[in-house]
Amino acid sequence: MKLLRRSAGSLPAFDADAAFIALLIGAMDASGHMSAEEAARAHHIIWSMRRFRHRSGETVGRKIECVRTLIERYGSSAVIEASAKNIPTRLRGPVFAVATDLVLVDGRLERSEKRFLHGPAAHLRLASTNARQILDVIRVKNSA
Repeated sequence: MKLLRRSAGSLPAFDADAAFIALLIGAMDASGHMSAEEAARAHHIIWSMRRFRHRSGETVGRKIECVRTLIERYGSSAVIEASAKNIPTRLRGPVFAVATDLVLVDGRLERSEKRFLHGPAAHLRLASTNARQILDVIRVKNSA
């Protein structure tokens, strides 16, 4: 199974699945620590999505470990920037919404988390008004 496509640079090009996982892992660590709520929510998100629902746990686990290794080696920002390029255009808004949901799962938006969300929004080429609307909707959802 191919986890990533190799590119000429030192950081491999991501397939769409690995790119999505990279954004989720980055969102979980946006505040500098991963809460139990964020880990549980990420697990739920991955297994409830059509994209991953029918994949084996081993297959998804290998992708997660590969992405974690790349984040440890290159840093979260570089991996997120590289991965965002491989998210299909039609999925960029939804991917940002899922990442935002993970960041806000504890009901708070810390300064570091707010800074984090600017990166994926820019790398995914979302209009600032769309990114702000997504953030506002997820805030309302998580405050209920």
